[in-house]
Amino acid sequence: MNVAKILKPEKISQKQATFCLLDQRTFECHWKTVKTLAEYKQSPNNKIELLYFLGVGWLHRSFSGIRNTEIMDFWWGKKDWKKLPTLSTHDISTLMSNRFKHELGYRSSAAYPIYDRAAGNRVMYYMIHASDHAETPALMVRAHNRAVRSLPKETQTALEFGSDNIPLNVHVYTHCYEGGRGIVGAC
Repeated sequence: MNVAKILKPEKISQKQATFCLLDQRTFECHWKTVKTLAEYKQSPNNKIELLYFLGVGWLHRSFSGIRNTEIMDFWWGKKDWKKLPTLSTHDISTLMSNRFKHELGYRSSAAYPIYDRAAGNRVMYYMIHASDHAETPALMVRAHNRAVRSLPKETQTALEFGSDNIPLNVHVYTHCYEGGRGIVGAC
């Protein structure tokens, strides 16, 4: 989809709440497209809210198959993509999420893992959610917590932080991936 065809004042006004799902298998979504979406709305209006699917379950295998480096230049949007194969998929998702904040100017950005149902804890995708709305982080955490409440105990990992006197329990919840679809709460 050519976003220039839909990013027009008669189709999307500056004040209209707008959400964009960027669904790709691996390297199809050019960084220029993401940047165009992020820059469309002007301050003081909130940017177009983005949900970017970063496929990581096969990412390193895909890196090794790249013959035309221009594909990577377009996808990553910078020449420093050559460092990516040396990073973990978690680190790549964090780096990408940080780019939404620091390069594109979003107020908040977070990466949510989607796990392969058959392989248990294998991350297939990260959903990177970027928003300018001040309340979005709290809303996303609440929605995420509600969505994963019905997950079985084995898909929840309890982490303990804090001192011996004041333990702090944090739960990392999972989303599941099955047949090309993210399934929340049905694993």
